[in-house]
Amino acid sequence: MAHLSEDSRRLNIREITIHDEEGLLASTRGFADVCVVRLPSHEPGLHVEGIKELMSQVALNLGVGATLVTIGEVNDLVLAHSGISDFMRYQLWIAIKRTAPQLSDGKRSLPGHHFGALVHTKYESSLRHTKTRIEYTYCPACDKTTKDYGGKKHTYHQFGTLMSDVWRDINCEGMDDINPVVERFADLFGIEQYDELLVIDCGRLDITQLSIKKPPSATSNNKINYTPENQVDRLVIGDCLEELQKLPDNSIDFAFADPPYNLGKKYTGYGDDLEVKEYFEWCDEWIDELARVLRPGRTCALLNIPLWAIRHFVHMEKVLRFQNWIVWDALSLPVRMIMPAHYSILCFSKGVPRELPGLNSHARQPNGLGASLEDATLRPLSEGYCLRPQCITKRNLKHVNDTGELTDLWWDIHRLKHNSRRVDHPCLLPPQLMYRLISIFTNPEDVVLDCFNGAGTTTLAAHQLGRRYIGIEKSPEYVKIAQSRHKEIPEGVDPFRKMEGSPIAKNSRVRRMQKQRYAIPKKVLQLEVKRIADVLGRLPAREEVVQHSKYPIEYYDQYFVSWGEVCAAARTTGMSETRQQNGHFSDVKQLRLLERQTIYSTEHIANSREPEG
Repeated sequence: MAHLSEDSRRLNIREITIHDEEGLLASTRGFADVCVVRLPSHEPGLHVEGIKELMSQVALNLGVGATLVTIGEVNDLVLAHSGISDFMRYQLWIAIKRTAPQLSDGKRSLPGHHFGALVHTKYESSLRHTKTRIEYTYCPACDKTTKDYGGKKHTYHQFGTLMSDVWRDINCEGMDDINPVVERFADLFGIEQYDELLVIDCGRLDITQLSIKKPPSATSNNKINYTPENQVDRLVIGDCLEELQKLPDNSIDFAFADPPYNLGKKYTGYGDDLEVKEYFEWCDEWIDELARVLRPGRTCALLNIPLWAIRHFVHMEKVLRFQNWIVWDALSLPVRMIMPAHYSILCFSKGVPRELPGLNSHARQPNGLGASLEDATLRPLSEGYCLRPQCITKRNLKHVNDTGELTDLWWDIHRLKHNSRRVDHPCLLPPQLMYRLISIFTNPEDVVLDCFNGAGTTTLAAHQLGRRYIGIEKSPEYVKIAQSRHKEIPEGVDPFRKMEGSPIAKNSRVRRMQKQRYAIPKKVLQLEVKRIADVLGRLPAREEVVQHSKYPIEYYDQYFVSWGEVCAAARTTGMSETRQQNGHFSDVKQLRLLERQTIYSTEHIANSREPEG
């Protein structure tokens, strides 16, 4: 698939292959442009010895203003970051899809469907790069865009959406085939600051590949304990560490943790703003407790942002055994020109993992609600198909097989965006995420533990799937919400159904607008501002809209959350969900844009922010 990098001057690409450490250091000494280092590729379950020390030397070597891109397998990138971070600023972990997933180890882990690119800089500011868009994809069944843009098509670009930190559109067989990745970086960093992109192939370095060492046991005995009946199917109010310490060793079949990210979110009853060192010391403590209570062969899954996941990986590897780095492609708030979508789910087992129940059809439930939920979640939507109800109905009638392989790259589970499916908690996970994790890693009647249970998504999903559960949560208010939802399940009521009203809690800095009737549709008002921008040759100020608009300014003030939303259509071209109507952007050669071009008369407006996508 093609990308569009606006105002980009593709960097000159120079490729070299090195055979020893001296050659690597010599080639990077004083280099101040963009350096891409491709680490050696290897089979799953291996890591490259000495990567941390080697990459720290490379980072130290690079000149002021340089950007370093390190391409490698998950295990090696964790080590590379540990060496680079003392000398350069972390900017991104980009997950890159493999064309063909790597087979898992005897069904003890999910097939590996991605490798990664770490981006660090020798400057402290936000990453400097071109505005790059990824071409829309089209459903093979209805030939409309994979995503349904509804009534917001006028606020999107004709070519595609802003690039994110999950690259699923590039065809790479693996790390030995990174030319498409290199070309994208050459356009992405095609700014005035840089002239050259140096690609260093370390595939022939004489570095020994070693099996990952078996970590020490988290407990002194591996005797399996069965949690007493009065300890399961319950929600506990209390501190996670204190309550975890009350659980027996080797008694939990699956542990899930979605901890506070220490990003200053407003939870009820506790803060999320510890000092970084204190935060990770606290995390290490509850990770150790989760390792202790896990039964041998069982899995702990930890969700976090990639930078924090790197640090968690380092500690988890001391007490558990790595299974998968699941990339959840879950677009978040648009806070930069590379959209944050990469959320990491670290999966580690206690010792050698058992065969994953979700990869063995005989382990599934024969019938009932839990069985249908498992069956649906373990057959992910094949990439490229849309979720329009009309299209799904037609595919079902035609018996179209629109499901794909279950791997460690998840793009078909979406965040909760509609208030009708939310309760009063700022960071609700979609139930489909927990259905899948629980179905993969557990059998019916297994015990599922969430030590940050919040409003109960994990325990509710476990309850629906016929698993036993323990949910620990510090906030009595959240436990009360979860308890009321659990009571609905035996009555045949879906706790995740649509409901009337809007929750108070929110996971966005953008204020929530009250429901209201619109005398003039918002789209009409936004297109009116676009008309004014075309006349003025720039985004209009509020006073200019007062002067030139056919509609009262009160509508703009009352209907929109910000002036940026008012101007959303004026900052872009508008798009169609039908392939043919997106016009001249269908030529692949033109899409790669090796020379500068202006896309639309209003696109030159500087310093504007786009809507999500």
